[in-house]
Order: sequence, then C-alpha cells, then structure tokens
Amino acid sequence: MSVILVVCVLGVALAAHEITYKGTVLATETVKGKTTIRVSVINEKTRKPAPMTFSIDKETKILRGDTLMTYAEARIQKDEKVAVTIDHDFDESYAFVIRLDEKR
Repeated sequence: MSVILVVCVLGVALAAHEITYKGTVLATETVKGKTTIRVSVINEKTRKPAPMTFSIDKETKILRGDTLMTYAEARIQKDEKVAVTIDHDFDESYAFVIRLDEKR
C-alpha cells in the first residue's frame, strides 16, 4: 500500500509543467497590495518581443545569483535581465521563481 502511495505522489510531482520565460524587466508595480512584474520576452511564434505580466507574492522565490531574498531586498530595476518560472498547470501568470543576475 505504501509503495503505491509513493508512486502516486512522485507521479504528481513529475506532472508539473514548469515554463521559464527569459527577458528584461519593463516594470514592477504594487497596486492594492498585489505586486506584479512586467517582462519583455520573445514570443516563440512571432519571434518578436512581447510584454508579459506575472504576479508575485510572499511565496515567490526570488534569487539574485544564488542568494535567496525578498522582493524588497532584490530591488528589481528596469532593463535588468530576468528569468521567470511559472507552472502552466497551476496559474500561467503567477511567478513561482524569479532569477536575477548578481549585482555588480
């Protein structure tokens, strides 16, 4: 019985459909307590830049280099390179992970 449960749990974990969008930051904004990041990414079909907006909350992992930090500590700036990971099966606009280059 426990073997079947472990296989089912692992199957669910493997079914996650994560997608990472790479681009540059257009803006960050907090309105009515909700924070978003707008990113210019290359559309795979048209091969042209297109803006995408992702929501951020306290559960979003923000990494600058390999250092985990809060949104406030990250001090995300316009035109900064960014990689945003979402779970296509959960919410296509929610950022699970935001990766930024280390500050120089």
